[in-house]
Amino acid sequence: MELDGAVLERLEDRRVAVSGTLDRKHRAAFGQFFTPSSVATFMASLLDFSTELPIRLLDPGAGIGSLTAAVAIRAGARQVTATCYEIEPAFQVELGATLSGLPNVSAEIHAREFIEDAVRLSSGNRSPNFTHAILNPPYRKIGNGSAHRALTRKLGLETTNLYSCFLACTVALCAPGAQIVAIIPRSFMNGLYFKPFRYWLLEHVGISHIHVFDRRDAAFADDQVLQENVILRLVVGAVQGRVSVSASTDQRVDDISVRECEFSEIVTPDDSEKFFHIPTVCSETATSLSGCSLRELGIDVCTGPVVDFRLRDHINPQVEEGSVPLLYASHFTGGRFEWPKEGRKPNSIRRNNETERWLMPRGNYVVLRRFSSKEEKRRVVAYYLDGDSLPGEVVGFENHLNVIHEDRHGLPADLARGLVAYLNSQAVDDYFRTFSGHTQVNATDLRRLMYPSRTELSKLA
Repeated sequence: MELDGAVLERLEDRRVAVSGTLDRKHRAAFGQFFTPSSVATFMASLLDFSTELPIRLLDPGAGIGSLTAAVAIRAGARQVTATCYEIEPAFQVELGATLSGLPNVSAEIHAREFIEDAVRLSSGNRSPNFTHAILNPPYRKIGNGSAHRALTRKLGLETTNLYSCFLACTVALCAPGAQIVAIIPRSFMNGLYFKPFRYWLLEHVGISHIHVFDRRDAAFADDQVLQENVILRLVVGAVQGRVSVSASTDQRVDDISVRECEFSEIVTPDDSEKFFHIPTVCSETATSLSGCSLRELGIDVCTGPVVDFRLRDHINPQVEEGSVPLLYASHFTGGRFEWPKEGRKPNSIRRNNETERWLMPRGNYVVLRRFSSKEEKRRVVAYYLDGDSLPGEVVGFENHLNVIHEDRHGLPADLARGLVAYLNSQAVDDYFRTFSGHTQVNATDLRRLMYPSRTELSKLA
C-alpha cells in the first residue's frame, strides 16, 4: 500500500501539538526543533530511488518521525529499512507511533547518543553503509574540551557545533554513492571557525543541490527560530559537478525558483578559506567585486575590543567624570549616529589601568554592526564616525561592532567617507549576501571583500 500526503498532514497536527507542550528553553538549549511537513516533503523530494538497490535510511535526531515519514511517501511502493536515533524520551513514544503507521518501513529506534554511536561504528569498521540519509540535526555550540569535540576528532574533523558533528557522522556511516539531504544552519559557509569543516566536507562529498530561504526565520517559523538555514543534497564520495541552487520565500516551499551553476561560482577554486557563495537564483552569474584588499589599502578591521560583561564594574549608564565614550550597536541605528543616547545600553567607560588596553584613540572610523536585525533591508550598513563628534582622547567600541582602522588609529576623513559610501552600495550588499546570508557581518568577511583603491575611495567620498 502506497502512502499519501494525508499521513504528513496528520503528523503535522501532532508536531504542532507536541511542540506546544515542550519547554522552549530546554529545546533551545539542545537545539531541538521539529521539521514542518512542507519542508520535510521538499527534503524527501531531493532523494532519488531510481536504482533497484535496497533502501537503507538513516534519520539521526529523528524527533517524532516527520522526515522518515516523508521519505516513506517519496519511496512509494519501495520498502525502506530505517534506523532512527532519538534520545529525548518525550519524542520516542511519538516516533514509535509514526513508524508503526508506515507500512513500507521496517524501522528500529536507537535511544542512544548518535555521535558517540556513529564514531564507535565507523572506528570499528562496522559502518551500516546506509544508502540514504535525511536529517534535521540539533545545533548548539560545543566547547574545545567537550566530549562531542573529542569524538569527531576521531573522524579527522575539528568543528564547533553539534550540527556539523551530526552531518560528519552521517557521512561516515553512509556507503559510497549514498545520498544525504540535510537542513542545517548556513553559518558553516563562511568564517574562521568552520574552515576545517568546509575542507572536510568537500573532501568527502559532492554537493548537488543547495536550497535557501529568502527569509531567515522561514524554515522554523513556528518555533520563532531566527537561525538562517539551508537545505543541502550531498552524495558521498562523488566527484563535484554542477549544482542546482533553489530558493523559496518561506517554509511552505511553494514558490521555488531554480537554476544550475558551476561549482566554481559557489566556491572559488583558489580560495584557501573555501567560503561558499550562493548565487542569486534570478541572476545568471554570481555578483563579483574586484579591486584591493584591506591589507593592500594599508588598513584593517577588528571587532570592538570592549567585552562589556568582563568590564562591567567600569561601565557607566551616563557620561561621568573620568570616563570616555563607549559605543554600542544601539548608538548606530537608522542611518544615524547618536551619542550619548537614552536607553538600556551604557554610554561611557572609565579610563584606568584595567580598561586602557581595550580603548582606541579618538579618530575617524568606519563602523559596522556585526548583527543586523531582521527588519533591516540591507545586509551591510556602514557608518562614518567623525572623531570630532566625541570628547576626550580615546573611545571604547563594544564587541558587537566591527571597526575599520589604520594601525589601531583613525582613518583620513576622505578615506573613511569613501569606504562608507562603497560599503553601503547595492553592489556590496548583493555580493555579501551570496556568501554571508542575512544575519552576521564578520571581520573575516570584510577582509575578504575587494575595495577600490585609496585614490578611488577618496574620489568617491
